[in-house]
Amino acid sequence: MPPRRNNTTSEPSSPDARVLEFLQSAAVAVTLFDPIGARALLKIPDAELGRRFKRALVRVAGLATVLNIEERSIREESAQRRIELGANQGESTPARLVATAKLIHFSHFCAVIGFTPQRVRKEVAAQHIFSVDIDDEPYFPAFFLVEQIRRKDLAKVVRTLGGLTGWDKWRFFTTPNSSLDDLTPLQALFYGDRRKVLRSAAKFAKQ
Repeated sequence: MPPRRNNTTSEPSSPDARVLEFLQSAAVAVTLFDPIGARALLKIPDAELGRRFKRALVRVAGLATVLNIEERSIREESAQRRIELGANQGESTPARLVATAKLIHFSHFCAVIGFTPQRVRKEVAAQHIFSVDIDDEPYFPAFFLVEQIRRKDLAKVVRTLGGLTGWDKWRFFTTPNSSLDDLTPLQALFYGDRRKVLRSAAKFAKQ
């Protein structure tokens, strides 16, 4: 019996099918929201369009972190997807933070922010930004890419937190604070309360 050839027209694997589903949903949303803009996207080279789309995804994930938006509050996940993402609704494990693009790998962070690896390391050394370690690899908060918060304000808060670990800094930025009217420091910065956040950061660093 001759060897069986691979069927090149077979259905894509499950991960590929899911990506295709997401891209189709995004295409429908863009077309319905702005048909003229959707046609303009067709003029952008494929590679450039892919890079821009990835940057937009990461920035939106950062904004979701700032506003403390949980993706399941927007739409219900299937039982299988909840299992795949792991954890309960309120639980933010490192794997989940990476899966939801709230933390992004060093290499991806450099690409999106537009810095060389050397410059990113200098920014970390100067305490302008910080990373957290996951499996001995550096991951950076996507909220550093949010355009609605001044990067200088974030840098001042990071410096005020001093030598705390990356995970302690993450906890400070993303945890509601009673001195900030139960907003997270990220939310308070988003609304322009820089001085309150700096005072809160100084107090947190001394704990």
